Amino acid sequence: MTTIYQINMQLKHVSAIRKPGRFFVAIIFAAVTVFSSCTGDEPLVPDTDPRDKFLGSWQVAEETEGQSTGTYPATVTEDNSNTSRIRINNIFNLGNSVSVTALVAGSSVDIGSQTVSGVIISGNGLFTGSSFILNYTTNSGGGPENIKATYIR
Repeated sequence: MTTIYQINMQLKHVSAIRKPGRFFVAIIFAAVTVFSSCTGDEPLVPDTDPRDKFLGSWQVAEETEGQSTGTYPATVTEDNSNTSRIRINNIFNLGNSVSVTALVAGSSVDIGSQTVSGVIISGNGLFTGSSFILNYTTNSGGGPENIKATYIR
């Protein structure tokens, strides 16, 4: 006949076997919960287009070699052929139909070397607050000129 002591010992043995099983199930549940929340389905494209802040009509205050050369209007539009670029129209006051393309990365803009209306233009800029400043070099054959153009709404 089985004594109460023997039954109690058998129950402890069975309980000891079940506890690691419960622990293992709890670990598996926690791992599945944690890793299933990272689906990777989130879009990598930001909610807003970084070009948006540059787009629109601007008044440009320009300096050449530290001397004010006046103000003129300019517009900035999207470059429809590349979602990372903008078109800066009337740069260097060359006319509304003259534009350069510029690559936008966050608040920075980069104008790779381009020739427009016989002028070689290259430079970069930064958007801060509600305006942006372009620092670029022009060369129309008489040597390079350093330009600082402040674009204000």
